[in-house]
Amino acid sequence: MIASLNADCSQAEADDPPGFVFKGANQNMDIEFEGKLAGMEKGMLLIIRDDGVDVKVKMPEDALGFEFHAPAEVGFLQRGMMVRFSGTFNQSGVPSDPVDGIEIFLRLSEKLAKKKPDQFVPGIYPGEKKPNLPAGIANYKVVGELVGWDATGLVLVQAGQRPVRIQLGEKAKLELRLNNLKLAQQGDAVTVSGSYKLPDDTMVVAKTVTVSTDRVQGAAVENEPVNRSTRRRRRTTPTDADDQKQTGEDEKP
Repeated sequence: MIASLNADCSQAEADDPPGFVFKGANQNMDIEFEGKLAGMEKGMLLIIRDDGVDVKVKMPEDALGFEFHAPAEVGFLQRGMMVRFSGTFNQSGVPSDPVDGIEIFLRLSEKLAKKKPDQFVPGIYPGEKKPNLPAGIANYKVVGELVGWDATGLVLVQAGQRPVRIQLGEKAKLELRLNNLKLAQQGDAVTVSGSYKLPDDTMVVAKTVTVSTDRVQGAAVENEPVNRSTRRRRRTTPTDADDQKQTGEDEKP
């Protein structure tokens, strides 16, 4: 038995070529993971994965690959900001119920915006179908420029060629949805989806990066971005303009 085992081992060693290479090396593998933002370096995001492993992530190709989520207060609102929300309206365009949330976002280049028009192009779009709505009432998604608001929660938005007036609900939430990481800080929660080459899953090429924080954005935002000095010197923190230059998308928004 021992002689047979030794013979098998010897044969296995003979079959293994010198400098054995992991089978499947350099094969692209999809990956999605969560972690904490540690910093930025030479166009790479540095992330501590939830299992404690340090991961370097190559940034997405354009601004659509980034999302920064943060809650905001009414005091953060300014005229001219781009917003989107869903609500129910009658056939005359009058809202039937208060709106329970508004997302604030930044303008993108026309080319990028057209890839997701119901997210970035001003207008009124069919929303998700909701059951049990009264006759003549439908759900719509509104994208447009903030024109004004008051202390009672009344909000006016210019959605393309059409003005839309809504009432915010008592518990309505405002959320910042930026397509860059300008306000990100070390320790913020990160979700990454992308790919890596076997066997090294600590070097990831990102398709999407979502950073979220519970820091409430108020009237004056003075948050320090990650590695501010590095960003100023190398401009590694993407802005929409930077993303457009890097991807050849220099159209005017």
